[in-house]
Amino acid sequence: MHGLNEDQMMMRDVAAKFAKNELMPIANDIDLTEETPEWVIKRCGELGFLGVFIPEEYGGIDAGLTTACLILEEIAKASPAFAGVLSVEMILCPETVRLLGNEEQKKRLLPASASGERVMAYSQTEPSGAANIGFHQTRLTEDGNGYRLNGHKLFCTQGHAKTYLVMCRTEKDGQQGYGCVIVEAEDEGFDIQKYEDKLGWRGTNTGPIAFNNVSISADDILGNILSGGPDHGPANQVSFMGHAATSLGCMEGLFDLTMEYIKQRELYGESMLRLSPITDRMAQIFTKIEACRALLYSSTAQHEAGTMTLPMGSACKAYICDTAFECTSQLLQMWGGSGIMNSTGVNRYMRDARAKMVAEATTEMHHSIIATALDLGGPFAPGARL
Repeated sequence: MHGLNEDQMMMRDVAAKFAKNELMPIANDIDLTEETPEWVIKRCGELGFLGVFIPEEYGGIDAGLTTACLILEEIAKASPAFAGVLSVEMILCPETVRLLGNEEQKKRLLPASASGERVMAYSQTEPSGAANIGFHQTRLTEDGNGYRLNGHKLFCTQGHAKTYLVMCRTEKDGQQGYGCVIVEAEDEGFDIQKYEDKLGWRGTNTGPIAFNNVSISADDILGNILSGGPDHGPANQVSFMGHAATSLGCMEGLFDLTMEYIKQRELYGESMLRLSPITDRMAQIFTKIEACRALLYSSTAQHEAGTMTLPMGSACKAYICDTAFECTSQLLQMWGGSGIMNSTGVNRYMRDARAKMVAEATTEMHHSIIATALDLGGPFAPGARL
């Protein structure tokens, strides 16, 4: 990739080395056992990955969205599943705190997040309304000088989270709204329920969480209690680009493994490299990978230049994640029977790519966001956040 500065190339190379030497040897175990060792996220803190999107004054290195996506792309080549949960920790959670939090909250949460001491999770999806906040039921109600949180969420990807950023319906002085609150894992009434056994994105501890009269103080409300403001929609859009980067890396990871495989594999008495259907398909997939790369990094450049006027995060998430599933499915086909054996560790790329099509909002929902931005109508009012 051309146009990178020295710092970006350095962080990309550090991520590539970590992915190859430390993550790849355990990536298949993460998938098979549904467990990510805690040292992995701490190692990411040591290497500076967790502080990439956090301002320097709060312990980060503030390297920007392009750098964050380069890191996620490299890590996803080894483990798309771990890269997915890392994206939430690197981008969505700290950016939500940065945009909404007051000075005390930023000092409380961001330095520990940058070091890996405080893993955060973001929780929004509910059974009644998926990511459409108009139908959510989790509520924050006034209780004397404080508040009480009641309700439950689905599909919260937690990793080893200690702190949860929870979106909920709110009320204050008789007015109704929607906002974000901070919940700690040890808070009384907070219940982490049984983890889901997932098709893909395994080892990330995804499951339902519940709130039974959890006490919330005014210090644990992020931003305006009724509006969730200031607007943190931009946090969602940059997060979508992070997830798109993991899907790009997912395609590349399986492409590289498949290239090695077909170079040494003989089929029908000759090298697979001499079979035109194989070479034609690999050429097509290579081209699609490069098209996705161009879309993603032109979008991150727009964001960093302040020129992004359309929801390019949604465009990247929808297109690149769909393309990743298409390409990983085709790549897996080239492995024949070996590809469906879990022991080879290759089919997890296809499964992780499929999970990405619904994680952080479905492809169809992203199309609706784009349609709304283009004034084409759709189920979301202008300015609605997901």
